[in-house]
Amino acid sequence: MQDRHPTLSSYHFKRAKTDGLIEVLNEGSYVMAEYSERTGIVKWQRVVLATQKEKIEKWLFDHYPAHTQKSKAVTQGGGGSR
Repeated sequence: MQDRHPTLSSYHFKRAKTDGLIEVLNEGSYVMAEYSERTGIVKWQRVVLATQKEKIEKWLFDHYPAHTQKSKAVTQGGGGSR
């Protein structure tokens, strides 16, 4: 049994040339949305049903978690004192 949702099977996700940007493309390879790993924001370029939009956004958040400044500081040691 496949792990993909039927809604997601008609979309594919591709890293854009711009660092930290994930493109959501439909079956015709039209860019439907762009997701920023830096901010965690999805910018929709075309109209999509609300139910599909929710599932796509959840998939993006689960597979490409946002790299916020706070999480970067924790992973880099938080800049301790000397």
